[in-house]
Amino acid sequence: MPACALISPREKSSNRPNDVSGWDWLRQRLSRETSSGRLIPQMDGLRFVAIGMVILFHLNGYLQAKSTLHHSGSMLQSDWLGQIALVGFRGVELFFVISGFILGLPFAAHHLKDAPRVSLRKYYLRRLTRLEPPYFLAASVLFVLALCVQQGAAAALYPHLVASLFYLHNLIYGLPSPVIGVAWSLEIEVQFYVLVPLLTLLFAIRRPWLRRLSLVTTILGILSAQSWLLPARAPASLSILAYLQFFLIGFLLADVFLSDWKEAPQSAWYWDTVAVVGWPLLFIMLRSATLAHWLFPMLLFLLYCATFRGSWTSRIFSNPCITIIGGMCYSIYLIHYEVISAVGRFTKGIAEGWPYWAYFAVQLALIGASILLICGLYFVLLEKPCMRHNWPQRLWDHLQRVIDPRRRVAESAAAD
Repeated sequence: MPACALISPREKSSNRPNDVSGWDWLRQRLSRETSSGRLIPQMDGLRFVAIGMVILFHLNGYLQAKSTLHHSGSMLQSDWLGQIALVGFRGVELFFVISGFILGLPFAAHHLKDAPRVSLRKYYLRRLTRLEPPYFLAASVLFVLALCVQQGAAAALYPHLVASLFYLHNLIYGLPSPVIGVAWSLEIEVQFYVLVPLLTLLFAIRRPWLRRLSLVTTILGILSAQSWLLPARAPASLSILAYLQFFLIGFLLADVFLSDWKEAPQSAWYWDTVAVVGWPLLFIMLRSATLAHWLFPMLLFLLYCATFRGSWTSRIFSNPCITIIGGMCYSIYLIHYEVISAVGRFTKGIAEGWPYWAYFAVQLALIGASILLICGLYFVLLEKPCMRHNWPQRLWDHLQRVIDPRRRVAESAAAD
């Protein structure tokens, strides 16, 4: 079997047959769906790493702020787990590479494999129906909670809510939203979604060497421009101008995936070596801002290649437990910090006198379990139904049947 197996969730039964185990049934219910019906499990494994880094970062920040014993900077500097958590915010950039790969793939297939042209109407409608309901609900609930907590001062949040709902908060205020802080990266994603049809014209370059040289040259040009311009332009640092290189790394990976690997990467042991050396090196390198700026995108490209090509690495990143959690990353990302804050106030005193790495591990186990439970329910109840491409039509038909009893009776009669 090739290292990158394509799994079709449409082949899965919606009922639980007698010969399906409880684990398989649960896996079907918790696994995400795609509009194409195909899943690349390694990508969900990489989503797991990305969301894990973000959770480590936010949990560490919460514990440092709320714990009475573990707030010393020197203590954190000497703790290995704390050091990993400090660079966890870079997990967002792992998501950007994944977005570049996933969204670039169908456009690249059209130019490189003569696949059907992507319908821009369906493309933008899919983005709208897939992502907006979970986001709008999360932002609205967090806003209502803020109203309850802040009461009189909450009136100032209304403009921030409106700006957040239209993905304009970064551009207007130059700061993350006080209503839903994690939305700063979602606004950058939306800017990328808008530009995808234009950016993917790079795949129209027929000669592989010239196409890839163009991508690499563009990435290096962006990195050079950022080092000169972005420090003095705060609003731009919260825009796609500061992160476009990561999306283009995803394009480069999509090019290799289609052209060289033919959508079926072959395993090789030396790619496992790249993964074993590369992932620890990544966390070490991220501690240097200069090295991270220039080398982080390229190292991510190698690590993503290793995820597909490594014999053991591909198996690890395709593990069902990992891919299920990775597939829930959007729901987890939207509300994980609120879960940390709500649960942490009850757990933060547990194991507080232990070494920081042990204390952090205990808190991660306790709060992490709560994140999986609460965010998993959010995923199953709201996000996963929105993954079905025709859910608006199905919802409309259901409402029509509820409103018009005669239609319901007519459909029942037709079925009989």
